[in-house]
Amino acid sequence: MKNALPSATPTLARNVFSSINAKVLYLVSRFCLPPIIMANISLEQYGLWSLCFILIAYLGMGAFGVSNVYIRYVAQYHAAGHTDRIGSLLSTGVTLVSGFALVTLVCLWFGLPLLFNLFAVPAALHAQAFTLVFGCVVVFMLDLSWGAFTYVLAGLQQSVQQNRIWIASFLLETLLIVVFLSIGVGVEGLLYAFAIRYALSISLSVWMCFRNLPGLRLSPLLFNREHLALFVNFGGVMQVSGLLGMFLRSVEKLIAGMFLGVTAAGLFDIAQKFPIMVTSIPSSMNAVFLPAATRLHVQGKQEEFLGLYLRGARQINLVTGFMMGFLAAFAAPLLTAWLGVSDEFATAPFILACFTLPYQFNVLTGPASNVFRSIGRPAHELFYPLLQLLLVALLVGVGCWQAGVSNQVITVAVALAMIISAVAYCVYTNHYLQISQREFVRQVMLPGLLPYLTGFLLYWLLQPWVQAAANDRSAAIVLIVAAGLLYVALQAVACWALVLADSEKRFIGDKLHALRAAVPVLRKVTA
Repeated sequence: MKNALPSATPTLARNVFSSINAKVLYLVSRFCLPPIIMANISLEQYGLWSLCFILIAYLGMGAFGVSNVYIRYVAQYHAAGHTDRIGSLLSTGVTLVSGFALVTLVCLWFGLPLLFNLFAVPAALHAQAFTLVFGCVVVFMLDLSWGAFTYVLAGLQQSVQQNRIWIASFLLETLLIVVFLSIGVGVEGLLYAFAIRYALSISLSVWMCFRNLPGLRLSPLLFNREHLALFVNFGGVMQVSGLLGMFLRSVEKLIAGMFLGVTAAGLFDIAQKFPIMVTSIPSSMNAVFLPAATRLHVQGKQEEFLGLYLRGARQINLVTGFMMGFLAAFAAPLLTAWLGVSDEFATAPFILACFTLPYQFNVLTGPASNVFRSIGRPAHELFYPLLQLLLVALLVGVGCWQAGVSNQVITVAVALAMIISAVAYCVYTNHYLQISQREFVRQVMLPGLLPYLTGFLLYWLLQPWVQAAANDRSAAIVLIVAAGLLYVALQAVACWALVLADSEKRFIGDKLHALRAAVPVLRKVTA
């Protein structure tokens, strides 16, 4: 586990750290919001808000395919010095997606009542549900078309600028949510904050793109068939893959919502909040690796390309496992500290704990997908969602047939399907790249599993305290803080002694030295 991997370039390292820092800040803001939201609206209303994002997830397939076209080909054009083609690519994409957005909104206007019946939304809530869902989709469609400038920044490897815009927008949204709820606006306040957030992020992204590319032109006259083919072919495959992926990432909510009601969908959303937020941190690393991998492929640097894949997978699994190990072990006291004691959330700890490893392995497939996207062969990526879809259908069907439909059965079946399909996809990718499966397991997979041993060992040692805090929110908060500090210390020591290579230790040491050197400077500035 201590073999050294090729080091990252300064630009890549800076972009990775910028993305991680932004995601951590986002994680903190999202962690603070649900208790505030749940104190001001009902679980049923929160289920309606969750329904908005289930629908957006499917409509987001357009964004998934289109965004990867922008990132991949902006990186290619910029690496080859063909910056004039970026304007044509952007003009073609914005024109194409704007037309798609208009057609979608018209269809949605007439189709929403059918959707509400499908999810058994009470008739008394139909008007409010229509406002929330249609309003969210309008905002999302604006971002889908004009948010293209965000992906251009990613393709230019300007992740630092991109993250600054994102931080400003989600912090504003967080503040507005608190303000709107405190003055009694209700669940509609979430929609208003959501809209203002994207208005800000789109405006700033447009400004930054023109600043980075002074000669950039955007016009319907620049629409051309060559770039249309990229969106239809490369983007189309990515869109199919994304459609399957998004369906599978929300399939447990869909099944629960259809068979157990909108409240069950809201329960899954609450229980999975931590794993989803945690994986957003390493997912940001995947977004940084794609343009870097594309540049290496275009320049023919095959050894560095393979090194980036292995290093990216290892770092992502280390970071994700570090956080998931604690979530899995301390799921029950964590949710008690977060939401208090309530019978409504009785099965939430089980759902949370079961989805930690599946979400970790899901995000680990990101480097594999980046390989196929960067070399222009996205069809290989379909292996993962198609296998997962087959396993979900099989395992959920068998589980519900044998034990009946319940939150627990849906959780176990979907979790197993996610784990098996993710491992199989990594094996498939390694075979394609002619990388040793044994080395991948040793360097990438096993280091990410060590935190679970640390977490459950600590949970076992603290059992008397865990039981005492089971029905006391204040005691649970103290437990989580203390256990979290102990876990971080124990896992850091274990990781340093058993996992990290000498080059990784030197890298961390350099960062800590730079941080210590910056402290006196900061003191002088603030004095």
